[in-house]
This record gives sequence, C-alpha cells and structure tokens, in this order.
Amino acid sequence: MRLIAALAALFMAFSAAGCWDRKEPDDMVFAVALGFDIDEDGDYVAIAQFANPMAAKAGVGPTSQPAGSAPFWTNCAKGRTPFDALSNLSPALSREMTVSNIEVLLISERLARRGIAPIMDLVARDNELRLAVSAAVVDGSLESLLESQLPEDPIPALAIQRMLNPIHFIDPSAMSPGLLQSIADMLRPGQDLLMPVLRLNAGAGSESGTDSTSPGSPVTHMGSAAFHRDKMIGWLDGHESRGANFARSRSQHAPISVQSPAGGLVSIHITHVESTITPRCVDGDVSMLIRAKVEGHVQAQTGLDQGQAGVNFADPESLQHLRSRLAQCVREDIEHALARSKQYKSDFVGLGNAIYRRLPQVWRAGVGERWYELLPDVPVQVEVEAALTSSGLLRESLHY
Repeated sequence: MRLIAALAALFMAFSAAGCWDRKEPDDMVFAVALGFDIDEDGDYVAIAQFANPMAAKAGVGPTSQPAGSAPFWTNCAKGRTPFDALSNLSPALSREMTVSNIEVLLISERLARRGIAPIMDLVARDNELRLAVSAAVVDGSLESLLESQLPEDPIPALAIQRMLNPIHFIDPSAMSPGLLQSIADMLRPGQDLLMPVLRLNAGAGSESGTDSTSPGSPVTHMGSAAFHRDKMIGWLDGHESRGANFARSRSQHAPISVQSPAGGLVSIHITHVESTITPRCVDGDVSMLIRAKVEGHVQAQTGLDQGQAGVNFADPESLQHLRSRLAQCVREDIEHALARSKQYKSDFVGLGNAIYRRLPQVWRAGVGERWYELLPDVPVQVEVEAALTSSGLLRESLHY
C-alpha cells in the first residue's frame, strides 16, 4: 500500500513539472484585447492589443514613456473570414500568438449591424478563448479605441474590462454578460442579445488619447446595443438599459433619485433586484406579467436649505411615500425598455423565451413562428415592489 502511494506521489510530481503543452511562455506573445471590424470591401479586420513586457520590466508608466517603451501595442490584419483575419496577425509577430489571456472582445458597430454570428461561432469553437471574457459593441473607431491610452491603467484592455464589469453603483448601463451568456442568449428561442456599448469620445485616438494637462478618458461606457437575432438593430440609452436590466434581474446596483415628501430629491442605491416574467394565454391571446422586487438604501437628499427638516426616515408614512416613488421609477424604466423592444422588434427582455419555457404548447402552436410579428402588440403588465433596507448612519436629516 505504501509502495502504491509512493509511486502515485512520484507520478504526480513528474506530471506537475513543466508546461503541459510543451510551449514555453518566452516563445509566445499574449493578446490582452481582441477586436473585429469589417472594411469597405466586406473583409473582416482583426485588431489585437498586446502588453509590452519590456515596459513592464522597466516600470514605465503611462505618463512617462520613452520611445519604443509604450506599455502596449496593437496589430491589425484582414481576412475573408474572422479566423483568416486572426491568423493573418501572425506574420507580423516574432512569437506565437495566443488569445487565452484576452480580457475583452470588442465588435465595431458596422460589423454588429451586419451580423455577429461568424464572430460568435469562432469564439465558441476556439479552445483557447475563455468564455467568461467581457464583450461590447464600440460606437466609433475600434482601432482608435484600442490604440488609445486610458488614464486608469497603462494597459487599456484592463481598464475596459473593469469598466464593463463595474463594482460601483454609478453605472446604469448593461453589464457585460460574458461570451458564454451572450452565446446562450443568441441560442434561446424568443430571446435576443443585449450588449453594453463603449462610445469613443470626441478627440480620442490622437496622441494616444492622452493630454499632458487633462488626461480624460477617451471612452465612455453608457447605454446598450439591441440585437434582432445576430444583427444589431439600434441603441438603448441609460434609462432603457437600466429598465431592461431590472426586467431580466441582471442589475444589482443602480442609482435612482425620487421626489422627497419634504421637498427636494432623495437618492437611493438599488442593491438587489429579483424579477419574474409570467406569460398568459387566454383564448389564443398572449399577455405578459413582469413582477420585480427591488431593495435599496438611502444615500443622500436635497431640500435641506432654509431650515427645512428633510425626510424623517423613522416615519412610516414618509417611508411608504419613498417606496412608492421608487417603485414608480423602476416601473417607468421597465416600461421604457419594453417600448423600445417593441419598436425595434428585438426581444432583449426575453418575453418570448418565457412563453417557450412556461407555455411550450402555446409556443409550438404557432406563437413561436410569428413571435416577432406579435411582439409589438403583446400587452405587458408591470408590477414593482420596493423596499428600503437602510437610511444610512442618520435617522434624522441634517438641517441648519
């Protein structure tokens, strides 16, 4: 028994030594961001961003970059297919390229409107690419974005990845669902894709997007791109994106300001959202019910000047007023998202998928085949229940 254990330990020690695929890291170059676009001839364009290891060893920062020591660099190539374009990046590289460490996958608006199915097919088949990678649509020049320097991080891919997956509550836009969730949304019947948007700011892309006196960010994460099947159909603003997130239970952090019963505004931080979509079918007529439960806590309030006392958060009547106003604001955001969904005939909320899952016999009876024709006329009732879990460290308001 001891001999078997010793042999097993020896085997594990040998198997753990070295690289499993016999590829030395020094012989490889690691892409940290990957983007796809199309040119005027309809060919695919692949743009990869790489970290500069020499700059990292030298400790070069974004504000002091000697010639040839930039913290990152980009490479661009074309091809008739996405894989051809990706493969054509190699001739300009002295090492073998790998995409196993990319942080973000970016798609240009022009390509998104033509269709992203070939891109998703490529990433789903690639055994190197991690499907937890964040993805977004770029409103503006994709190449300029990948060549721009963001002030938060010397490697733009890292800053963009954090931007798409915020831990803050200040961003009402859609968070990146990741490639796996995006592919799943595209494959689900009655479900369309909703992707976050990165907008290139005016003047970005020149001089690496930096300025010696005001290094503002060259990109803004705001709004979403709505898809019909694999083609982008239009934009959603911040409120519509937030409403879609509320309806899909994909927004756990959002800021909302409501009217105060004492005058002014009360800012509330949404900390939890739980929603259900219930389909109904009566005499062949389909309708939907969306129930959302939101929780939040009070962050701040205005209207405290001239001796006004503000809101008494220990008063049940005042709290009930705030809960009602919060529920109304969430309901309005969801209704705005539904209106845009019907206008675009893009079911990014997933109403059709709720029918497919909960009323499969209705879906197979013909609703599924005509769903996008029926979507604009389907009545949707929205019910929201709101709760305030905390008023912070103050029970009473500051007033002077």
